[in-house]
Amino acid sequence: MTIDERLDRLTGIVESLAASVVEHDDQIEGLIKVAEKHQEEMAELRRSQARTERLLEAYRKRLPPQ
Repeated sequence: MTIDERLDRLTGIVESLAASVVEHDDQIEGLIKVAEKHQEEMAELRRSQARTERLLEAYRKRLPPQ
């Protein structure tokens, strides 16, 4: 195998690796966006749960003693 053949082969490998890195980078960006969305949804669920707990406690305080 000549040096030129080896260089061509290495060039092909490097190009393939570069394409793979770009693809994975895109996937990672997508996963980060999904994680950020889930984080926002969880924060809203926690706020909603806290409001519900406060309303339930207020309701219980209005009930006559047993």
